Amino acid sequence: MTNTTAFYTKLPEQVKDFFDRQYEDSYRLLDASRHPETGLYADSYRTLEDNPESKCSIAATGVGLIGLCVADMEGWDEKAAEKALVTINTALGKTEGCQPARDEQTGFFAHFTDMETGENLHSEISTIDTSLLVAGALFAGQHFKNTDPDIDALANELLNEIDWSVVVADIETGSINMVVKDGEGTLPLPAYNEYVLVAHLAMLGQPGNEAIRDLWHNNFSEERMTDLPQVDFRGFQVLTDTNGEYGKDSFLSSFVHQFPFYLVPDYAESAVYREFYYNACMADRLKWKELTDVPSYVWGYGAGPNDGLHGGYHADQVNNSPGDIASAYIVGGFLPVYPGGIYDLYALYQNHLPYDGYTNDEDKEDERKLRAAYRYGLHRYSWWHLDQPDRWYPTKVTLIDWSSMLYGFTAFKRGMSFFTSRLRSNVNQ
Repeated sequence: MTNTTAFYTKLPEQVKDFFDRQYEDSYRLLDASRHPETGLYADSYRTLEDNPESKCSIAATGVGLIGLCVADMEGWDEKAAEKALVTINTALGKTEGCQPARDEQTGFFAHFTDMETGENLHSEISTIDTSLLVAGALFAGQHFKNTDPDIDALANELLNEIDWSVVVADIETGSINMVVKDGEGTLPLPAYNEYVLVAHLAMLGQPGNEAIRDLWHNNFSEERMTDLPQVDFRGFQVLTDTNGEYGKDSFLSSFVHQFPFYLVPDYAESAVYREFYYNACMADRLKWKELTDVPSYVWGYGAGPNDGLHGGYHADQVNNSPGDIASAYIVGGFLPVYPGGIYDLYALYQNHLPYDGYTNDEDKEDERKLRAAYRYGLHRYSWWHLDQPDRWYPTKVTLIDWSSMLYGFTAFKRGMSFFTSRLRSNVNQ
């Protein structure tokens, strides 16, 4: 395992300064997206408009809770525990005037709700987004356990309010239901994917459920990881969600590999998964090298909005990336297995996106927009438009995708133990 904490201490001063600023800003963007009264977090930070927006993402709220743990550890927010308590109380419907929409029979949450009232904003009842919320709550519960045990108690209350049995679609294939409708699981998705987190939390919530146990052990346990579908890229075996039935070039967006790495203890601690994780990183990097005139520091197949450039939201992946949009937070998420990525991010910042010191005397509007678009640091960018007159200014940053930057930078500086110690404690309770 790469000792990235030692790597961090040996960074050149200018790179370390860049890292420290981007690291803290990875939390500041989350905090700017938090509703001050309900503690819910917006789906995205809007770079050119007022924040937070009115639409809460329940998944982003889980990210926000982990962000509060990081901020508490680093001394960035003295009210972190207080904020976490407000957020989890709201999730449980204990904040006056705000009842986040849930499925009445199973307790799963709507993906998008109103930031103030919790009303469902015409969205699905989502198993993965609920799982990201619960994972964040349990994480906060463990982090603040000694300073405010109420947070841990409420987090476990949230876990136990949900009927996790409905996530099981097919035990033999590892298929998990993505949506809950009227108390029933629907829209099954075959393994492998980020729904590994759903199966993990189902094990925590209902450890006595035989179907849940079999779903996990038959498909997602360490001894079964090498049986998951894989695709080859230049000799690197990369996990995917098919057995090649859609062609040999079927890849997943890199965030799919990153979420289990940080949020599922069996995956965070597994040497087998770490090798697959490294392979996913290499496939991402090497595919970008096939593009003409793209420097080596440009890479990162992530998900996010392309507003004003190539339509709306898209999960970019190897062989499926409209316009070749790169996501800097994907590089951040891979730092534990590719620490040299910090120099890639620094080169991008230094050569193209010096967001905190950018000036353009000939075009002040360009200066204003670029500094606003990247106020909290590097995220999505179009290489083909980066230094051109038709430069693309991203209008928002989706918090769930931004989480890779926060998690990767935290692990780079503090080690993966920051995650595994808080995740494993939940398993051992």
